[in-house]
Amino acid sequence: LAINCPGRIRVGARMLGHWFDGDGYLVTLSLDGNSKEANVNGRYVRTSRFKAQEDKNMEKEAVKNVEPPLAFSGAWTKAGMGKWWENFIRIPENPANTATIWLPPLQLSSDVLRSPRLFALCEGGHPIEIDPISLDVLNGEQPFQSSPKSSKQQIAASYFSAHFSQDPNTNNIYNHGYILDPSPFSTPRINLMKFSPEGFLLHQKQSYMPYNTFVHDATISQNFYLYFVMPYTVPSGIDLIPFILGKEPLGGGMRWRGAPSIGNEGHGDGLKSYLHVHSKNNLSLDWKVEMPNPVSVYHIVDAFEEKRDQELHLKVRVAELFSDPPADRTKLEKQFANQYAVPSGERLHAKLREYTFLLCANGSGNLLASKDISSGQSSSEYKVGSVACEYPITNQVGTENRLRYVWINTLSPPKINPNGDEKLSDWFDGVQKVDLNFGELSSQIISFGEGTYCGPPYFVPKRRLSGYSPTEHDEDDGYIVIFLYRSERHSSDVAILDSKTMRNLCMMELDFH
Repeated sequence: LAINCPGRIRVGARMLGHWFDGDGYLVTLSLDGNSKEANVNGRYVRTSRFKAQEDKNMEKEAVKNVEPPLAFSGAWTKAGMGKWWENFIRIPENPANTATIWLPPLQLSSDVLRSPRLFALCEGGHPIEIDPISLDVLNGEQPFQSSPKSSKQQIAASYFSAHFSQDPNTNNIYNHGYILDPSPFSTPRINLMKFSPEGFLLHQKQSYMPYNTFVHDATISQNFYLYFVMPYTVPSGIDLIPFILGKEPLGGGMRWRGAPSIGNEGHGDGLKSYLHVHSKNNLSLDWKVEMPNPVSVYHIVDAFEEKRDQELHLKVRVAELFSDPPADRTKLEKQFANQYAVPSGERLHAKLREYTFLLCANGSGNLLASKDISSGQSSSEYKVGSVACEYPITNQVGTENRLRYVWINTLSPPKINPNGDEKLSDWFDGVQKVDLNFGELSSQIISFGEGTYCGPPYFVPKRRLSGYSPTEHDEDDGYIVIFLYRSERHSSDVAILDSKTMRNLCMMELDFH
């Protein structure tokens, strides 16, 4: 198992402009059933920007107590000491900090086989290959390309987004990337990509967007690849001038331009949100469905197609920053800029939501229904899951049956203060298995003690015998792996739960964070 996240969000005493600008920190966990040994390894991704900063830090004797100049720029962070001349025409550098992808080994010759290949991902750059054992960088940023044996040689025409989708039937990989084009006369575009299970580019197609924006996550259904287009816009044309001149970072020009919420009338100018639905076969945009209200979604749970007489319904489940009236993304991004500065009780969280769309044969479509997904109640009668969650993970055993379960980060039930008031944790300190069909059958929240906080859950399916074909009944048959932060001793542990019962099977205590 390999996970990746922003591990360094400050350099010395200098806080970076956004958590997404943090240097990637890669952790691997390996379990050997024969020797009954576990190995955990963690290391920063040695990108060119990380190494340049390490060299610059050597120039400072007490780097912890000073604000050193930065050797790199991020999407929300200015280089140097933030002066305009240090950032003039300076492009943000890839922090390699969001996710990983494993690809099968390459056959070097008839009798030589490489080990599986590991890559660190971030939507602000191309994949970076990592040695799975030492965690050294093997190759710098390199776009994926077509197989050397292909008659048509192609190179990915865009960055490779942080979250990819893999078809459980074909093992083909789908991803997308924003097309960077500063011209004021260009039309916003996204690049859709389809790869073989080995990571070779099979097909790519550019598709027009209604405005310039990043797409963080997407998902697949039986026949489609889909994502939400949200009006948190990226500067383009003349709006790029402050960035080009080094006056502000690129992220400083990003704006929420959705319909304003009450009390935030000046924060939006009425751009719509859309669902884009592409064919998995040729990546063509088959439907563009306008949403009645702006949506703010970082992560999508799943999508499933249902035939209703002569109609095609598409059901999409998400972890959404949802409110009524519609949320203003500006507050969420301010929260990401400095998580420590968020007042207690005011932290924004996503909730599980479901959207049902009608897709017509003539290319038109519309939203039929939307609803919250209830995940039942804990023993303290506190409703969970649907009101505070993130990082949904599923076990995609196939596309023929709709998924029933999702595992999420969430908040433990509120604690009662001495004065009788309820108090929720400000940070995710629990994990839960949510039954998407029968909310009342969802598990209780599993937490790990006072001052212990949970990283995202990871689903590991149980190994199957050769020739075994999984069914819908095996969807929750596996393990949930969670990295825990023990704040009182500033170290990490690894918990392994039975994904069916959520029983704690193993706790590995680490002597480092």
